[in-house]
Amino acid sequence: MRQSVRLGTAAVWSVAAAGYVLLTCILTWPLTLHLRTHLLGDASGDLGNYVWNFWIFRHELLRHAHLPFSTGHVFAYSGGADFSLHNYTPIAGALGAPLIGALGVVGAFNVVLLACISLSGLGVFVLATRLGLGTAAAWCAGALFMASPVLTAKETAHFSLVIAAPLPLFLWALLRTLDMGRMRDAVLVGAVVAAASYSDSYYGIYCAIMGAFMVTWRFSRVEWPGKVTAWPRLALALNFVIVLIGTLIAWRVLSGTTRIAIGPIQIGLETLYTPLLILLAAIAIRAWLAWRPVLRLDDPGPRLTVLLRLGLVSVGVCLVLLLPQLVGIALRFANDRLPGTEIYWRSSPRGVDALAYFVPNPNHAWFGDLTRPWFMPDQQDAFPEFVGSFSIAAFAVIAAGAWLRLLPRFWMAFTGFFVWLSLGPFIHVAGINTHVIGPWALLRYVPVIGMARSPSRFAVVAVLGMSLLVAFALEELRRRHATPRWAGALLAVMLAIELLPAPRPLYSAAVPDVYRLIATTGDESGRLLELPTGIRDGTSSLGDFNASLEYFQTSHRRPLIGGYLSRVSRWRKAENTRAPMLRALFALSEGRELSAERMDEARHSRDAFLRRSCVKFVVVNKHRASNDLQAFAVEALGLTLVHEDAAYALFTPADPPACRPSPSSARRRFSDISWWRKPSR
Repeated sequence: MRQSVRLGTAAVWSVAAAGYVLLTCILTWPLTLHLRTHLLGDASGDLGNYVWNFWIFRHELLRHAHLPFSTGHVFAYSGGADFSLHNYTPIAGALGAPLIGALGVVGAFNVVLLACISLSGLGVFVLATRLGLGTAAAWCAGALFMASPVLTAKETAHFSLVIAAPLPLFLWALLRTLDMGRMRDAVLVGAVVAAASYSDSYYGIYCAIMGAFMVTWRFSRVEWPGKVTAWPRLALALNFVIVLIGTLIAWRVLSGTTRIAIGPIQIGLETLYTPLLILLAAIAIRAWLAWRPVLRLDDPGPRLTVLLRLGLVSVGVCLVLLLPQLVGIALRFANDRLPGTEIYWRSSPRGVDALAYFVPNPNHAWFGDLTRPWFMPDQQDAFPEFVGSFSIAAFAVIAAGAWLRLLPRFWMAFTGFFVWLSLGPFIHVAGINTHVIGPWALLRYVPVIGMARSPSRFAVVAVLGMSLLVAFALEELRRRHATPRWAGALLAVMLAIELLPAPRPLYSAAVPDVYRLIATTGDESGRLLELPTGIRDGTSSLGDFNASLEYFQTSHRRPLIGGYLSRVSRWRKAENTRAPMLRALFALSEGRELSAERMDEARHSRDAFLRRSCVKFVVVNKHRASNDLQAFAVEALGLTLVHEDAAYALFTPADPPACRPSPSSARRRFSDISWWRKPSR
């Protein structure tokens, strides 16, 4: 009997997985017909960097025989880089390493992308069945998650966020640990958090926040003594402050006045950040005085002591598995090379618009072009960073479930909390900054948690909660109400019409001929300088470095002088700009003018620059490099033309000095695995 149950469960999971694979092919159609030649996003955007991540993992592991958590193939002038704080996706790299030889880099990347989309749906299915949902409702939850416009938009650029399966699997493993208190489940929790961190650096942090929310909900309760009178004078003073500040804000909004004079007192109201902060703080304190909620520990078991020990096991397992990343961070800290991101109260990254969740699918082939710009900030990378859309039909199901009180309170609170986090430090409504603070305004200052610097990405977790709420509503409507079958079929058709993004626009993954020419010129010695060039990270840029340059490296394999990683330290930027030649090239790449003195300084440093940089090839993108940049580089570096076509010109330095590169700062002893190899004879 027990064996038949297991076989039945395995059969259900197999059918569910096959359904998700089929749905993935439909959602990404016609990508399956062009696996080797096209991508879902432009290689000149972030997706090009993720394809490079995918390739460099295997290249460092097999070609250079060391753990693939550092490389000398970018930022070659300053000794390479490690990936401890980069959105590196080693999970995808490990999955794709055996496939690249047979399918090529692009083909293997697309296969892994399709697998990750399918696994995200399967992960939600596993979690939903753990929550007691039936097979049909659980499968629907997974399908909604993987088809959500939030994830579909991320597939065009932010590949790491598409590897979302660890999020529901973490909740599944944590629920098992909380319910059964077994050591093996605690080990599983730690392993899943490590997998989440290796999928996307934000996801490990999201697991910590989700876990804290779930444990707090389960082992605490809020008592409401009722409306009481406490500190009446303080309450009266707060009432006065609330009325006064509210009046000032209303006057500022209605009249447009930015300065109010009350006798000799001048009140500046250029912005509403501070007045609204004072108003909200006064309202919160006044509400607490009136209702006096008390948060109490609720552990009748008691079980918290056992769970604390299991929690330490989970943390230990996670830290051991993340050791390569943690050692890299520790070495950066010891060398004072940690990238620093300043957190400003008013100008930190914003979240999604509060109305963005209700925007019709911006990826839709019929109406996506119309709805895509709705409530988007005016910045270059707004799409897909700020997409929050879910499904209008699904929201109707959630609303019906909430009206009939069919939805679990925990998952309603869970979803609401992460929606609130995704709105960022200050809530925007219809594109207007209301200056009303959200929880992220404070959480972003918490160490480690604050490293998840883009709050809009919390929308992935919010959509996970919404998918489960739809499944709960459908399950309870089926159980408690005689819902006709045609209603379910009609809902399925509505969801399919609304959420289907196919046919997807595809982007060519072709590598220009100039890079293929470089690949055929002897061994892989010598480095490549691209023009324009620069250093780019997730928040800043020196010069003008394009992600496609790293993607093209998968073909020519030469180390690059510039580079693009998620986080770049101030030390690296300073080390590169200390070189007169790079300082000049960065400035001209940005379109700035150079003084005659700076040009002469760069010319005189030519031999010193070539000696340290070991540049063997210089590629000029004629569409992106200005005439001033091209002319200066040819003259200052003493370049000889080797090849030219309509888009690119290939040069090599004439009579370069002997190469003496700087020692690599990225190749740490901890990452070298060549020590276990037996010496050749």
